[in-house]
Amino acid sequence: MYCSHCGAALEPADEFCSSCGHRRRQDAGSDPPTVSFPALSDPESSGASDRSTSRKPWLIAAAVVGVLALGAGVGAIVAAMSGSGGSKQPHQIAAPTTPSGTTPAATTSDGSDSFAALYRQDAGGVVRIETVSCDGQGVGTGFLLSPTLVATVNHVIDQSSAISLVIGSQRTSGTVIGTDASRDLALVRADKPLTGHQFTLSTKTPEVGARVAAIGFPIGDPITLTQGGISGLDRTITIDNAERSGLIETDAPVNPGNSGGPLLTSSGDVVGLVDALNTQANGIAYAVPASTAAPLFAGWKASPQQVPLAQCANAVGPRQENPPNIGTPGGNIPDDVKTGVSQTLGTYFDGINSGDYAAAYAVLSPRMQAQFSEKSFAQNTATSYDSNFQVLGAQQTDANTVVIGLAFSSLQAPGFGPNGETCDNWTLDYTVVRGAEGNWLIDATTPHNGSKFTAC
Repeated sequence: MYCSHCGAALEPADEFCSSCGHRRRQDAGSDPPTVSFPALSDPESSGASDRSTSRKPWLIAAAVVGVLALGAGVGAIVAAMSGSGGSKQPHQIAAPTTPSGTTPAATTSDGSDSFAALYRQDAGGVVRIETVSCDGQGVGTGFLLSPTLVATVNHVIDQSSAISLVIGSQRTSGTVIGTDASRDLALVRADKPLTGHQFTLSTKTPEVGARVAAIGFPIGDPITLTQGGISGLDRTITIDNAERSGLIETDAPVNPGNSGGPLLTSSGDVVGLVDALNTQANGIAYAVPASTAAPLFAGWKASPQQVPLAQCANAVGPRQENPPNIGTPGGNIPDDVKTGVSQTLGTYFDGINSGDYAAAYAVLSPRMQAQFSEKSFAQNTATSYDSNFQVLGAQQTDANTVVIGLAFSSLQAPGFGPNGETCDNWTLDYTVVRGAEGNWLIDATTPHNGSKFTAC
């Protein structure tokens, strides 16, 4: 077995490539997602073209992790994901030029209580940043400075063709209005205001030994808080052959997906932005000081930069570790029908998400395939990614027809959304019919209860 990205040999138990850090591609024969089947009222089962001919679907992966081994034996991992195709290569970090600081004392019960309260009060202002690039997709973290301003680090949004900002059930697209690659900082403007806690950047230098917490989305999982301490200040490291200095060192546990998230004191002040992790050390991570970020963010707020999104001719995401999980079987539909419909929808979305357009096209009915070629289908689905699936209902109208209502979100490159937008929320009914060989095929899509999509 070999890595699909760099060609390095893989062991059977390897989840990630030890050479380039990319998650191994899912075996073609793995199980598709399952589908739940609550009742669906009054499905419309005909008269609409496939939604993927007018926009480009796909699904955000839970996480993509990048790890690079360094010849000197000291590796590093960026505490955010990198794009599958290499457009967001993780930072390489050489050994620090200053020695590690001491590990702070264990957290006291008072400290734990204060961070628990902090999480309850402030977590609603931490933003999940989902991106699509010309070579893949990723998940990182940011935090609100105002209802429309999100602070993060540059490598989370670098070379993105679409950016989606998520807080709970709120979702909108984002526009980069300031970047500084040398300090790895970026400011993103939300296209619609987001409700949540607004953070304050501390101008003070934290003390070594001070307790801190990181809030973010490690490996693309739901939001988490981890605690640690400041173990060193003014650290200098080498990232991608470029020296970075003035960084905060911390032993707070962080992972890919945490990048850009706030490093907080128990009082709630942001003292740093999570940036990088030394993978061959036990508990050495780095953050950009808030005192470094504050003047840059203030300048970009006052005078926004024009930072265009990447223009992709053919953006393709990696095959996920697991295909989209649509739900679990239920309802009064026979088990064999549930399984068949579930496999069809799984093949369809996973094929689009991973760039296997032939597989996705193959589960369209002959009637659908007569409307457009496989080449046209691939061109129309090349830059999109679908996520956040929710089954709205299902109904078997006869022995050979099932209608599934689905809600989901999509990201796509600029100009490829229905009205040119980069983020949409969809509600569609998929009519799935039994084919001549007994397999299930997608035969039509219609708006669910009259609603088709809204911009994020």
